[in-house]
Amino acid sequence: MPGKHRVLIVKIPTTDIQVALFPIPDAVAFPGTSLPLHVFEPRYRQLVNDCVKDQRMVAVSHVLKTIQAAKKNQTVEQALSSNQATYKPQAVFSAGYCKILETTPDGRMIARIDMQCRLHMKAEIQSLPYRIVTCDTVLDEEAPQEAEQCDTLRTLITDRLVEMAGNENTPLPHELKSPAWQTLSPGDFSFKIFQFLRLDANVMQALLQSRN
Repeated sequence: MPGKHRVLIVKIPTTDIQVALFPIPDAVAFPGTSLPLHVFEPRYRQLVNDCVKDQRMVAVSHVLKTIQAAKKNQTVEQALSSNQATYKPQAVFSAGYCKILETTPDGRMIARIDMQCRLHMKAEIQSLPYRIVTCDTVLDEEAPQEAEQCDTLRTLITDRLVEMAGNENTPLPHELKSPAWQTLSPGDFSFKIFQFLRLDANVMQALLQSRN
């Protein structure tokens, strides 16, 4: 379970947003959540450093396929000094600002991205040493919502998550029943529960792409 962090949501433009793209198999994140990263490839260490310095958002995407696989049986030194697999990214992903939490003596980074928005990739404007792409925000379709139905669903989901947590000594049950959670909008609630609930990556990707 990711650590507990306060995520600051800022106002993001809706079109022609430039982000650095970090494709990671099975990594699907939602706005309002925090994603921890262990960064060791040279190109992505540069990506993180550049984005922190330039205040550019980083997008993390699940992948459609592997374009070039990583070499097998590498030593730690070889993995740290060469780029690994290359992937074709999904077109919809979340992005946010990255914070470097720790840099190890051998150059690896422990970082965190606080996801701000959901984006759809339009075009690639830089390929090397890492991708920079332009995007539009993905917005939900306008649809009438019954407040009573939303409250019922929220209660059912919250109760089920608390039940899943069981008797483990975690802050999850208390947090889910806090006023901050109970006053989230239905859209924000439907994203933020995935800070705790993990499903198959392809299922998560379908949920991320849903506009309803």
